[in-house]
Amino acid sequence: MSERPANDEMVSGFMDGYDLTAPEPSGNRSNSYRHGFMVARIDKGVLPYQGSADHLRDLADNAMKADEPRGV
Repeated sequence: MSERPANDEMVSGFMDGYDLTAPEPSGNRSNSYRHGFMVARIDKGVLPYQGSADHLRDLADNAMKADEPRGV
């Protein structure tokens, strides 16, 4: 686990995900944005999640790695 900080896209997705009237992001959004959105929905209790924080961190790292070729 690299523990790198969230990028701007992930933070934007998280902030949008906290707005329960915001629509689910489509595939035109970055992996980082969609991850942040998902974590906000977990935080708000909209999505059930029983996993560990380490697993979410790994998912965040994977999302950011997947976005690197796109320059995110």
